[in-house]
Formats: sequence, C-alpha cells, structure tokens
Amino acid sequence: MKRSLIIVRKELLDALRDRRTLLTALLSSMLAVPLLLLIFSVLLAQMESQDERRSVLVVGIAAAPELENFILRNAYQIVPAPADYVAKSRSKELDAPVLIIPADFSKKLAAGEKVSLEIAYDSGNRPAQFGVRALRRLLTAYAQETTLRLLSLRGVSTELLQMVEIRERNVQAAESRKGSLTEMLPMMVMMAIVISGMVAAIDSTAGERERGSLEPLMMNPLSGTQLALGKWGAVTLLSWTVASLTIASFFPAQWLLRSDTLRAEFQFGPADAGNFLLILLPLAALVAALQIAIALDCKTYKEAQVRNQLVTILIPLVSLLPVLFPGREPTWFQWLPVLAQNQMMNQVLKGQPPTLAALLAAALVCAVLTLLVLYRIARKMRRVVLEG
Repeated sequence: MKRSLIIVRKELLDALRDRRTLLTALLSSMLAVPLLLLIFSVLLAQMESQDERRSVLVVGIAAAPELENFILRNAYQIVPAPADYVAKSRSKELDAPVLIIPADFSKKLAAGEKVSLEIAYDSGNRPAQFGVRALRRLLTAYAQETTLRLLSLRGVSTELLQMVEIRERNVQAAESRKGSLTEMLPMMVMMAIVISGMVAAIDSTAGERERGSLEPLMMNPLSGTQLALGKWGAVTLLSWTVASLTIASFFPAQWLLRSDTLRAEFQFGPADAGNFLLILLPLAALVAALQIAIALDCKTYKEAQVRNQLVTILIPLVSLLPVLFPGREPTWFQWLPVLAQNQMMNQVLKGQPPTLAALLAAALVCAVLTLLVLYRIARKMRRVVLEG
C-alpha cells in the first residue's frame, strides 16, 4: 500500500508540473456550469420579458378601431411600427413582432366576411420570435370575443359554438416541474470528470510510454497491482477534485441567473452538493480506471487520446437512452453506470434526494466494475513494457 501511495504522489507531482493543462481542465470545469446557467437564464428572461411586455407594434391600426379598443382595454399600448420594419427586424433593431392589419379589416368584418391578421417577424430575431406567442394569445382572445359578439347579434346561442369544452390539467407534482430547465447540468458535471481524468490517465500511461519513462519505473520492485493502484489513485483524486470544484461552481452560478423563474427553480444547497458528491465519486473512480485501461493499450499519446474520446462520447449517448423508452423508465436503468447517476442527480435538482438503496446500488455496480478493470490493468501493466 505504501508503494502505491508513493506512485500516487509521483503521478500527482507530474500532473502539477504541467500547470497549463491542469489549469485549463480546472477552469473549464468551474466555468462550464455557470456559463450554461447564465445562457439558460438569459434566454428565459427574454421569453419572460416578451410575455410581460405591454405594447404592440402595429401597421394600419386606423383600419381596425374595434381591435384598437380591445388592445387598449387589455392594458396594452399601441405603438406604430416603422415603415421599414422588415429591415429593422432583420437587423434586430426591432425586438418585437409587428401586427399587420389590412386596410379593409373593418369593412369585411362588418359584412361578415373572414379577415386575416398578419404577424411579421424574423425567425432569426430571437426576442421578436419570443413575442409572437404573447401577441397571438392577445389576438386569439380578440377573435373569440368578436365571434361571440357577432353570434349574439344574430340571435345564436354562443354555447353552440363549442358544445364540448376541453381543459388541460397537469398532474405532475410541483416539485417535479422544478429542474426541467437544468436537466443538462448532470451531464455537464460528468463530462467535466471525464475530460479532466482523460488528460491525467493518458499522461500517466501512454504519455510515459512515449517519453520512455515507463520502463525505468518498472525497474523498481513494484508489482502490477501496486502500479495499477498508484496510477488509478492519482487519476481518481484529480477527477474527484474536478467533480468537487464543478459542484462548488453551482453556488456562485446562482448569482448569475437573470430569470426569476429559473432563480426560483434552481435552489442548490449544501445538502444537494453532498448528494451530488455521493452520486459522482464512485462513477469518477470507475471512469478513471476505464481511461487508464484504454490508454494502456496505446503506444502513443495521440492514439490514447482518440480512443479515450469514445468514453467522452459515451456519456451524452447513455444519458439520452431514456428517449428510447417512452413511459415509465425500466428498473434496470438504476444498475447502468452514467444513466443511474444522471437520473439521481436530476432527482436532486427536482428536490427529491435519492434513496439510500439507489445510492448503494449505483455505488456497488461502479465498485465491482472498477475492481474488474483494475485487475486487467494490473495484469497488463508489466506486459506493456515487455511488448515495447
């Protein structure tokens, strides 16, 4: 054990010498989540601001005095759109859609003819696109009011218009709705672990082999198991450090949120951070072992880098697996590494801490797989040097 700890210390010192790479890995892991949350919150704030906006850009409002009255009655302001609204919408000078009213609007409506209103916006102008929903809602309300009024004038019961009323009721628990906008965060944390561990795993195996420093290390009276445990221990410690820093970045990330809705939903506390660590540490240990095993089979740093990228691709692919199983998720999900952790972290974000049984099951699977991979690494370690 003492010799394995010496290897751990040696690998950590090697990793610390390459400060530029280490700093890049640490900074990227600490900045990824705050930046992602900031982008989410800005997008959501833009949508909310359009929903709360109380003004309508209009062309031809003089042709529709009844519509003008309806808009004003609903506490909206009417703002004449500029003549070059198309160019300004394309150049994003206008941040709202424009309502186009035809010149014969009132005339056709009075004659009982169908009339059309047009909402003009550039789909590349995101704020304007967000405003379409609120404007369409306002115009739908006007259309319903107008239809009911015309039916009443003709002596037709308005109840005949819609004999069957359809209502929607979302039965999802309120706490389950929380975190719907932050479902990508678990995957980001896992990606940070994989990327940071990959650099250390490759450098301690294929990197040393390429530099010719692995052979002198093998000349020491060390067994394959001691070498495997030493290198795995160093990579795992680095992965755990990155995981802890990434989770810690959730706290300042909350200060960057620009959306009240997201700020209300994303309440990440110390207990949540503790649950995240319990969920992620066994997975980080397994990923570190896998990365070392993959890199050990490679003769060059570049080859190891390419092969380890498969692990990086695997994380988002496994996280998307539930899409293939609509409805209730199969119970075997909790036994599949990455997927089990992804599910449990999402539960934490929704305010539902995972059960002890679920935590133990996921940790047990990771521990068994880690031991199997370490056994293979230990057997392979000395053979690698002999193979040259």
